[in-house]
Amino acid sequence: MQRLWAIVDQQETASDWRWNLLQGVGFGSAALVATAVGRHLFGIDLPFTFALAAIAIGAVLGGALTASVGAATTIPTALVFSAHHPLVTPLNTLVVTGFAIILALFGGRMTLLRQRAGLAQGRSHQRELCLHSIFNTTPAAMLIVDAAGDVLAINRSARGILGIADPDTGRLRLADLLPGLPELSGDTPTAHALCRADGTRLALSLSSGPLPFAATGLRTLHLRDETEQVAAAERLALLQAELHQLARATALGQLGSAIAHELNQPLATAANFATVAQAALARGRDVGEVGAALDGAVQEIFRAAAVLKRLRRFVERGPLQAQWVDARDILAEGATLGMLAVRQAGAELKVSIAPDLAQLWIDAIQIQQVLLNLIANAADAVSDTAVRVIDLRAVSGPDGQCTITVSDTGPGIVPGQEQAIFAPFRTSKPHGLGVGLAICRAIVDAHEGTITAATNSNGGATFRVTLPQRPGIGSGGEMVAHAA
Repeated sequence: MQRLWAIVDQQETASDWRWNLLQGVGFGSAALVATAVGRHLFGIDLPFTFALAAIAIGAVLGGALTASVGAATTIPTALVFSAHHPLVTPLNTLVVTGFAIILALFGGRMTLLRQRAGLAQGRSHQRELCLHSIFNTTPAAMLIVDAAGDVLAINRSARGILGIADPDTGRLRLADLLPGLPELSGDTPTAHALCRADGTRLALSLSSGPLPFAATGLRTLHLRDETEQVAAAERLALLQAELHQLARATALGQLGSAIAHELNQPLATAANFATVAQAALARGRDVGEVGAALDGAVQEIFRAAAVLKRLRRFVERGPLQAQWVDARDILAEGATLGMLAVRQAGAELKVSIAPDLAQLWIDAIQIQQVLLNLIANAADAVSDTAVRVIDLRAVSGPDGQCTITVSDTGPGIVPGQEQAIFAPFRTSKPHGLGVGLAICRAIVDAHEGTITAATNSNGGATFRVTLPQRPGIGSGGEMVAHAA
């Protein structure tokens, strides 16, 4: 800042000595003319009077140099042309000369002080213009308000945001410009929604700080219009939600035969019960036997409906709904969905859930999507191996995290690719899009968790997901499931 003021303060401070010299000669010459005119026209013969007047005027207007030149012009001339005048004595000449010197020094000092005052005033004005220009041309919207909430200054950017066309509008109140403004906490940005008079809605970020003037209560208020950023973030969130929905639909689409098998069992059983009921009616059996067969058919139909409901809930589009969810329940549902891929690969899924898991603050559908993706990838990895085993485990770590691992007996991960496999559009599948693991990482990151991959020492791969959990003790026990 000092360098800026040094540049702003640069201006000519030294007076022009030639002009001062010319002034001295002019004042001295005027004094000589006045003395001559007074002597010859009015009979006033005072050789030093006009000389002292010229010296005094020169000292006041031009400083020491002007006064000295005026004295050098008038006093020697008076000695030459008025040598026989009774007032022109050595003593009077010495007194007049001394008085001239005093006037010159006094005038020089007064001129220096006047120049310094003018210079300080000029610098103050230049700095004021500089600050005013910076305040009005900066793209950052700023207001200066007092302790009572009156707006003392508002720059051009702030007027544009707040919809104030006239900079000379009368008294402005902060409460009128920003209705419902919360208490600002220093430099910490505070979000504030504003509806302008023209109906435009803005998303603002506000921060405030005191001005360094004692006991004034003045503070600056900084505004930042984040309407476009908020809209862009909302559009991005919408696109991400649509991408996640597409990924879930794609995942289930790849499990078409397994889903068909899952639905075929209860529907076939329901058909058998219906056939039994039909035959019983044809033979004239009692109502109890027919009712039992129909009850069985209804139960199997409800079972198929539950499968469809679970699949529809998994695929349907909806906003992010984070809530406290029991970790064991969400893992069990994820394993149930994953069994579709496991059966299709002819593999075995082992599920082990620790009894001390607590609740997780998650979007259940998104975490189910992560589990299904990891289990489906594991099923795909073991589909061509002799041993087809997938292990899903969940434990509570010492750091309060819920740790979920999905291990398989497949070929493992190519060395050095443990991080690269999470990059978008990287896949080893002939018809894969390469977005599954990238979406998994995005979902886990959004839940403030971590996801890593590693190759097992005895072959296969392990994916590890950690999620923060609410401290608490679960009531469930270990669950183990197998599927051939």
